[in-house]
Amino acid sequence: AHLTPPAFCRYFKTRTRKTFSRFLLELRTAHAAKLLTESSKTVAEICYESGFNNFSNFNRHFKNIIGRTPLEH
Repeated sequence: AHLTPPAFCRYFKTRTRKTFSRFLLELRTAHAAKLLTESSKTVAEICYESGFNNFSNFNRHFKNIIGRTPLEH
């Protein structure tokens, strides 16, 4: 894209009306929700497989975006 990271983030936000970080969180959370319904893996395994490095951070973002905790999903 030949843009610096800050320039890319500004461009991304003007086009999508959300930050790149928020977009990435929503994408990871959607992937985790899909895995929770379609696999028999543990929540911890799904957390790390979805790109989160911290289990409590995963729970907080999942509840914020989906509206339920991963265990309630």
